[in-house]
Amino acid sequence: MKVDAVVYLVDSCDKERFAESKKELDALLSDEALTNVPFLILGNKIDISYAASEDKLRYSLGLTNFTTGKGKVNLADSNVRPLEVFMCSIVRKMGYGDGFKWLSQYIK
Repeated sequence: MKVDAVVYLVDSCDKERFAESKKELDALLSDEALTNVPFLILGNKIDISYAASEDKLRYSLGLTNFTTGKGKVNLADSNVRPLEVFMCSIVRKMGYGDGFKWLSQYIK
């Protein structure tokens, strides 16, 4: 089975489970079958007042210096896996569209 991309959804309000989420994400990122697969990480529930900020989520997932940029970044001649965090609210239908637009540039 060929995987074109991974979309990893995190509940940004459930801060107590960030360590568990980091462990699962790290396992996926280290999976040899997913070495060149782009990762879109969505921090959901930003419509709730106590949701973690994007910076807090990045820090908690160990991604502070690990993402590749939200603009169009040419990674064609590099061995860098596209990986980025977008904050969203599925209920309010906001944020994830930008994430999927970003991801679409890396799916062949």
